[in-house]
Amino acid sequence: MPSSHRARDERAVELGRSRGATGLPWREALAGVLQGAATRILRPLCHSRNRLTEEEVASRVQRLPYNPAKARKHVDCFGRYMSFAGKRVLEVGCGYGDVAIGLVKAGARCVVGVDLNPLRIECAQRNAAAEGVGHATRFVCVDFVRDYLPLEPFDCALSIGSFEHILDAKRCLEKIHDSVVPGGSLLTRFGPLWLSPYGGHMFDFTRVPWVHLLFPESVVLKVRRECFRPGQDAKAYEDIVGHLNRITTAKFRAYATQAGFVIRYWRLNPEKDQKWGGVFRPFNSALNATPVLRELGALTLLAVLDKLPGAGRAPVATMDS
Repeated sequence: MPSSHRARDERAVELGRSRGATGLPWREALAGVLQGAATRILRPLCHSRNRLTEEEVASRVQRLPYNPAKARKHVDCFGRYMSFAGKRVLEVGCGYGDVAIGLVKAGARCVVGVDLNPLRIECAQRNAAAEGVGHATRFVCVDFVRDYLPLEPFDCALSIGSFEHILDAKRCLEKIHDSVVPGGSLLTRFGPLWLSPYGGHMFDFTRVPWVHLLFPESVVLKVRRECFRPGQDAKAYEDIVGHLNRITTAKFRAYATQAGFVIRYWRLNPEKDQKWGGVFRPFNSALNATPVLRELGALTLLAVLDKLPGAGRAPVATMDS
């Protein structure tokens, strides 16, 4: 073998040993340097004022009372599109039960609230009993998409602040469609959506807009752990407590129509229409009409989705299901 070839092979072997000793190829080493630099840039732009352990969060939840103002806000909002008097209502992602309690007080016949978080369900049950509506509410701690079976068909369904967190939003919409009677409706309001300035839901520790798009996912989650939730060692946005599913307005519209719903009402940022006496309404209408702006400015989405009258009856599970 020529000496030049031997020398080249020896250098290759030595380079391999060098990489083996460090354990990092140069590309991984460079990625580590860039990640460290991004962390050093982001960290000063964050704060720890809302930093809580999981135990501290649980302690606060246990003391939360019924919030009538929150209930009234949502009941009045959805009441423009449907009367709840005498209705059987399903609430997906019921949280602490404020809206469910408010619906019963507004005349709903009964409300079933479903949520994954057992602490929220306990809080909802306690507050419903304290408000005297325990007989007309039922709160179930279960994965709605995977495990919930309705005991009766519902006249309508509500979901507030949940669809950006439900990992399988498409299947969730299909299941809601199956759970309401023909001619029933889903009324939902949620956000921020993924491509909007705060679609990463990191506003509890930073006000940097689009932080989830400007910085690497691993960096954002590392700083989140340091500044906000030290007990959550998530590797992806889908893994944080509460989850983030990266949903956009286009995805949600597609999922809703694929599930069989007909869109009766669809409005981005409806709260902006009323701000300062309606000054922002023309600007918000322009945003709603422009595809790119819709995604980048989708802070909240208010939608009313109807199930066609001839779509078949909702399935009903037995008590043993």
